[in-house]
Amino acid sequence: MEAFIDAMTAVLGREQVLTDYALRYALGTDASFYRLTPQCVVLVKSAEQVQKVVVSAAENRLAITFRAAGTSLSGQAISDSVLVLLSDDWQDYKVAEDGSWISLSPSLIGARVNRILAPYGRKIGPDPASINSCKIGGIAANNASGMCCGVKHNSYHTLKDMAIIFADGSYLDTADKNSKAAFRQSHKDLLTALEQLAQRVRENEALSTRIAHKYRLKNTTGYGLNALVDHHDGIEIIKHLMIGSEGTLGFIANITYNTVVEPAFKRTGLFTFADVDSACVLIEQLSALPIAAVEMLDKRALLSVQQHAVIPQNVADFPSEATALLIEISGENQQALDELDNAVNAILAQYQSQLVHHYPLSDDIELAQALWNVRKGTFPAVGAVRETGTTVIIEDVAFALADLSRGIKALHQLFDKHGYSEAIIFGHALAGNLHFVFTQAFDSPEQLQRYDEFMADVAHLVAVELKGSLKAEHGTGRNMAPFVALEWGDEGYAVMQQIKQLFDKQGILNPGVIINGDPRAHLQHVKTMPASDIQIDKCIECGFCEPVCPSKEYTLTPRQRISLKRHEQQLLDERPTHPDAVGRLFAVQQGYQHLAIDSCAATGLCATRCPVGIDTGAYIKSLRVKQMNAKPVITKIANWTANHFAMTSALARVGVRGAHLSARLLGAQRLEGFSAQLQRRFGTPLYYSAWPEAQHTEQRRVKANGGEANGGEARDKVVYVPSCANRIFANAAGPSIQQRLQRLCDKAGLSLVIPEEVTELCCGMPWQSRGLSEVAMQKQQQLQQTIARLSEGGRWPVVMDASPCALQSQPQELGGARVLDSMGFACEYLLPRLAIEPSSEPLWLHITCSSQHLDGGVAMLTLARALSSKVSTTEVSCCGFAGDKGFTHPQLNEHALRHVSANKPKGCSVGYSNSRTCEIGLTRHSGVIFSSLLALLDERAATLAS
Repeated sequence: MEAFIDAMTAVLGREQVLTDYALRYALGTDASFYRLTPQCVVLVKSAEQVQKVVVSAAENRLAITFRAAGTSLSGQAISDSVLVLLSDDWQDYKVAEDGSWISLSPSLIGARVNRILAPYGRKIGPDPASINSCKIGGIAANNASGMCCGVKHNSYHTLKDMAIIFADGSYLDTADKNSKAAFRQSHKDLLTALEQLAQRVRENEALSTRIAHKYRLKNTTGYGLNALVDHHDGIEIIKHLMIGSEGTLGFIANITYNTVVEPAFKRTGLFTFADVDSACVLIEQLSALPIAAVEMLDKRALLSVQQHAVIPQNVADFPSEATALLIEISGENQQALDELDNAVNAILAQYQSQLVHHYPLSDDIELAQALWNVRKGTFPAVGAVRETGTTVIIEDVAFALADLSRGIKALHQLFDKHGYSEAIIFGHALAGNLHFVFTQAFDSPEQLQRYDEFMADVAHLVAVELKGSLKAEHGTGRNMAPFVALEWGDEGYAVMQQIKQLFDKQGILNPGVIINGDPRAHLQHVKTMPASDIQIDKCIECGFCEPVCPSKEYTLTPRQRISLKRHEQQLLDERPTHPDAVGRLFAVQQGYQHLAIDSCAATGLCATRCPVGIDTGAYIKSLRVKQMNAKPVITKIANWTANHFAMTSALARVGVRGAHLSARLLGAQRLEGFSAQLQRRFGTPLYYSAWPEAQHTEQRRVKANGGEANGGEARDKVVYVPSCANRIFANAAGPSIQQRLQRLCDKAGLSLVIPEEVTELCCGMPWQSRGLSEVAMQKQQQLQQTIARLSEGGRWPVVMDASPCALQSQPQELGGARVLDSMGFACEYLLPRLAIEPSSEPLWLHITCSSQHLDGGVAMLTLARALSSKVSTTEVSCCGFAGDKGFTHPQLNEHALRHVSANKPKGCSVGYSNSRTCEIGLTRHSGVIFSSLLALLDERAATLAS
């Protein structure tokens, strides 16, 4: 291993070859219920880097495992040797002019690919539930499908071309004639062997018949033997065998999909039947029609999500076999949709007596979203109520539609037999694909035995009795590897063993996955989930939070922070005495400060993606509180700054002016270098040229009893609390934001009311983010009292010009006062009163974390679209500035914005947001000046004619 680490460090650099124990453990976490700790983690950013890793691993006979997003559920993305992680820096893509195909690097997230394709009215075929988090490489390597994908549109059937890196480091691009020709020369033996193997399979009538049957269903158990039946050419066989191979045959460095049409017209309904038989007969009938999706939920699944308003309140009184079907139909035009609607309703009419509740097919978008939220909420619903110390397991099987009802009933019987009373069933009914979710502890031999006996019964039911698929779309992994031979028989399994040997003679590619001779492999290396903190104990380590985390690949993600804290608790519970165990505990505790606490933006954006609602940012803040409670000197200083905030703000402005004066005297570059040295040594704010000038004048104050126009006519009032950031830093260009808002209100006929004591007011966030919660609460209470008084108990709206302040100041006990950020205020109170002519100039937005928390960014997008017909976003979920971390921990901001300029629209010289500090970081790293969107609104707006 040392020789490999030295070689890779020399080639890739120390920042891409990670050997620190705390990092290795945290990065070793994936969504499955298995765990291995890699000895080395390598971050790769290109196909060339992957080749170097593979060649060195082969030379040193080291096992390597590739991982994309780590959302796989069956243990196929963990390693106790070398774990190769796909960097987010690998983001290349190319789209056909008509959108009919798209060529993709493996690190692109599935949902982003569909956003790229949206202007063409197309999407990729696979649509896994994890599409907002999982990467293309993982989708292809697992042959992940999803709710509307079925078999027809999975990766296997929509594959156009692929670039592959093999175990010997060789490279094949099936879209390149020269590459294929060279490969046919260099790997003639491999191609010949595969073609001969395919010929033998086709001549084996029993085996080829079994293959045909298996792939009428969804099936990801073992290797895709249909490649041997469907294709004769060796390269085509290789290309299709790679789909679903889980990194055991090679690495998918690029994939080109034939895209599918995204229908513009849809209708959705939910139909709950009294018995499972009726529902399953209906599913068979619907399968003859071009239905987009039919999702099935059993009664237990409905009960698990009954908190959703769309679920009937009396669901507990439904019959025990009650089965709900979420049906979605679509059409390329209104006429096609209407014709399909009529056909579906004609079939449904036969089942009126079996329905206990239904929402008829409707094109109500809000209802459709609510129904889909119910379906998507089933998996996390079990995770949210699981006992601490247990993990959530989700299995997926597939039956022929004729056997679906029998399969559902038999699974329920197995749940009862083995004591899984919480288990639920849901799934993609048109494909006969069922997911069942249950909770399991692995902390005793009895629990392991219970799980083993349950899985044995499930395997026999699915593979032997009903001839179904043990894995429909989640991949084989370690969990189902011992059962592959049971499903495929000795002949089929022997073919898979030959495939593995042909591709990977040394057995270095993801060993133990798919092909595993240990009949108890599914019981080895299971995760422990010790209680650590009530705020994070419900985490199921799915990784859905990771795409929005600004510290991903810089330090840790929310999932990894939680996993590492659990490991610390596990080590403490074991009370280690052996030097190795003591060393691990020390490494975790020492590393946690920087990896987890100091480098966390703590914006809570992870909670918006977490299926069980965990706010890891809030948890990290609670750890900071504990640390600050042990530092009374810092607490005293914080109290002084809060009690003398006007002076603190004035000193800050003086500091900003001093910094700019020093830059003029010393030179900006020299000052920035000197500032960087101080920042690294003492944690002082980092100066850089993107610092704005200090705000020179305070906004003129309007007394609370003001509100009359020049002619004496009374006007509606607006209470305005300028943020401290906008009181300290000047706007990027032109008048201050305070002046902009005053002018906009004048145009709109509104009277602005600014507190007399505004210089002492703050929402409390600067203290709260550091763990000084008591000081933060004092400032919040001061602000709340002022807001309650000036809004006259909620009569007038309250606006804050920075979205983080508005989020921090949402009403608690304000007598009904509405606190709006500037974007929400502009949409609700200014746009209706102003005349705006939208331009065709590109408008580039950054939607802040706080805006996403407040309304998902809807207000900012609405305002932007009123100003321009060409609106795009930075596609950066969190900029990592996080209040003032962009000054005190600038590496986080730099890392989070490393790709921001790639999405800059052509001809764009200005960007817009609604948080002054975020705008500073964006200005520094994007190459354009960012300012408040209010500035553009002020420039474009005119008073409506009366």
